[in-house]
Amino acid sequence: MTKQRDPRLVYGMKPGIFVLIVIGSIVLIGILGIILSCGGCYTASPSPTSTAILPAALPTSTSSPTRTPKPTATTRPTEPTNTPTTTPTPTPEHTEANVVKIVDGDTISVDIDGELFTVRYIGIDCPESGDWMSAEATQANRDLVDGKAIYLEKDVSETDRYDRLLRYVFLADGSLVNAELVHLGYARSVAYPPDTKYQGLFEEKEQEARDAGRGIWGPTPTPRPPTSTPRPQTSTLRPPTATPRPPTAVPTAPAVVPTSPPPTAAPTSPPPAAVCDCSGNIYNCSDFPTHAQAQACYEYCISQGCGDIHRLDADNDGLACESLP
Repeated sequence: MTKQRDPRLVYGMKPGIFVLIVIGSIVLIGILGIILSCGGCYTASPSPTSTAILPAALPTSTSSPTRTPKPTATTRPTEPTNTPTTTPTPTPEHTEANVVKIVDGDTISVDIDGELFTVRYIGIDCPESGDWMSAEATQANRDLVDGKAIYLEKDVSETDRYDRLLRYVFLADGSLVNAELVHLGYARSVAYPPDTKYQGLFEEKEQEARDAGRGIWGPTPTPRPPTSTPRPQTSTLRPPTATPRPPTAVPTAPAVVPTSPPPTAAPTSPPPAAVCDCSGNIYNCSDFPTHAQAQACYEYCISQGCGDIHRLDADNDGLACESLP
């Protein structure tokens, strides 16, 4: 007797199990299809990511403009700090002194350690008292040094024949007063050998003053005519003093011979020979006590062919140091 198959079995399996197998196979096929389709997507996607990285890396390399901080040449401000160091010059071989009096444009009185000295600026010459621009030169000297501490520098000579110290005069800031007076046009550059250390500087300053028309080089010689016109009256008085002597000799014929030689020898010959040295510009009007002695020196130097070497006749009227008594 044969057994009959159970009609509820499909392919030897229960219907429920068969359904699960069919559903599982369908799901598995779907998953494989998704995997296969997404596998192409994954292979294409990495290329854009790599391209995105490259541009990001390139700008990082361009950030090398870190070289811009190199223009930090802030060290330049140190240069101006070197310039003020040139000012404190009056220390090496200078003697400190205090100015107590202004004599004229190129002469002062100073106190050195409690002792008074007269100092004559060397290398320059200012107008003398009573001459044109003498007051301005004296005032310029006063504005520069009066009441101040100064520093004196010796060249070769210690003093002149009048025991005045021959010096270059410096201010505390290093300014050379001798050169400043020439630069302002209140002094001439005059060499007094052997003291000629700064003579080249003085000549440059004089040329600058000439070109600029400053001080004595200015176009204002108008004060000279008024001062020269009345003064010839003093010169006209001199001949009358000499003329009365011949009349006294006229009445007595024998007395004329002995009296005529002395007048010619007394007033002219001895004073110039005894007073004056015409080897260089070494005198100022302040060096003569009277006008007569200054005039004698002036005439003697002219007779020796030296001209007005001491510049005693500022207005060229033939009269020397007219301000003296």
